[in-house]
Amino acid sequence: MKDRGFSFIEIIVVLVLLSLAVALVAPSLSRFSRSVKLKAAAKKVSAILRYYRSEAVNQGKVYQIFFDPDLRVVKVQLMESTEEKAEDEQNKGKAPPKAYFLPDGVYIKEVDVDSPQYPSDLPTIEFYPNGGSNGGTILLDSQDLKGYKIKVHFLTGSVAIEKV
Repeated sequence: MKDRGFSFIEIIVVLVLLSLAVALVAPSLSRFSRSVKLKAAAKKVSAILRYYRSEAVNQGKVYQIFFDPDLRVVKVQLMESTEEKAEDEQNKGKAPPKAYFLPDGVYIKEVDVDSPQYPSDLPTIEFYPNGGSNGGTILLDSQDLKGYKIKVHFLTGSVAIEKV
C-alpha cells in the first residue's frame, strides 16, 4: 500500500525553489516601489504648481513656490501688497509658508529658474495673476533611478512632467 502525502525531500525541494523565487523577486519589488514613490513625488510637485497657478489667477495675487534641495521641501507663500501685509500683521501676524515634504529617497537634484520678480534666497517659481510665471525646470531624482523633470512655461505658466 502506497502512502498518501509528500516525502521530506519533496517538501525541502519545494521550499528551496520558493525561497529562490522570493530572493529573485524581492529586489525588483523594492526598485519598483522606489520608482512609484519617485513618480508620485513628481506628480505631487506638479499638482502643487498647477494648484497655486490657478489660485494666483483666481485671487489676482502672486504666489511664490520655493524649492529647498537641502531639506527636500517645497514651500508656498502668498505675496501680498504692502497694505494687505500691514493689515494682516496687525490682525494675526505673518502667516508662515505652507510646506510640502518629499518622501524619503526622493531628492531635488536641480532647480533652474529665471529670476523672480520678488528676490529670494531659495530657487523660486512665481505665478502671476495673468497666469504666467517666471518659468523654470525642477529635476526630481532618486539614487539609482532615472528622474522626472518638471517644466513650468514662463509665458503660460503651464506645468509638464517628462521622464529623464
